[in-house]
Amino acid sequence: MEPFRIAHISDLHLSAEHKRTNLRRARRLLEEIRRRRVDHVVVTGDIAADADEREFDIARRLFRNAGLLDSTRLSVVIGNHDIFGGVHRAEDILTFPRRCRETDVDAQVEGFRSAFKEAFDRCMFGAHAKPFPYAKVLGDVVLFGVNSVARHSGVKNPVGSNGEVGDGQFRKLRNLLAVPQLSGKTKIVLIHHHFNKLAPAGEGALNSVWGAIERQTMKLYGKGRLFELFREHGVAVVLHGHVHTNTEYERKGVRFVNGGGSLLAPLGDIAFNLLSVTPEGVESRIITIPDELPASPAEAPLPALQAA
Repeated sequence: MEPFRIAHISDLHLSAEHKRTNLRRARRLLEEIRRRRVDHVVVTGDIAADADEREFDIARRLFRNAGLLDSTRLSVVIGNHDIFGGVHRAEDILTFPRRCRETDVDAQVEGFRSAFKEAFDRCMFGAHAKPFPYAKVLGDVVLFGVNSVARHSGVKNPVGSNGEVGDGQFRKLRNLLAVPQLSGKTKIVLIHHHFNKLAPAGEGALNSVWGAIERQTMKLYGKGRLFELFREHGVAVVLHGHVHTNTEYERKGVRFVNGGGSLLAPLGDIAFNLLSVTPEGVESRIITIPDELPASPAEAPLPALQAA
């Protein structure tokens, strides 16, 4: 039996205004994934840089041009930059907490689903209409998509980067994992936030200052019950992003693969995780892609929008 191959990417932070280089790098990434003829692509959040519908449109064009706007080809989950946006200029540091406080989280989540509506087709949502959590059956593989972005709180989530799977979503996820028809399939969870401990931040200017602030508020509340849930239902692997590196690790008897370094790894590599799923288990390896010569913004036009 041929393995079911999944390309896992994350944290694209696409923007025509703030991170123009990411557009070129994302095209390069998707071209390589397409060349390798994988069966499915998963994106574990932070598709946009600033939670702007224009950024979602850019991503949508990229996915369409790569032949991915189909539920059997693409699965996505939401990240904190898709809901709250981020800090891009020095002056944003002072205004960003207020922006987080005033964000209509439910509207942003619905806007995300609308932007990538094809990816949510043919999903199981249980007895609720919200886009998360969901289960998507792909032959002998089932993907579970989770929204791990915590709502704003002046104490627990002042700048939007902390995570939490609330009680309501946790119960729905537990029910989906326990669906009898999914027994015996390879269960893979897609979520944005990380489960490992972070290393100290490096040196730098704005990105370092804000990075230091974010790293002090990059927590996932309630990890303990998620570890227990994943073990109880035999989750094979949890795919996530949020931290900008590609790594694999194990915690509390659960296997994790981070794809957050797809475009923003410290050494500047372009990379994705390639997973091969067989009845014997899930193998993963990091594929590093040589970057092309840098292009100026004028040399990196947005991808043309093709007919649906």
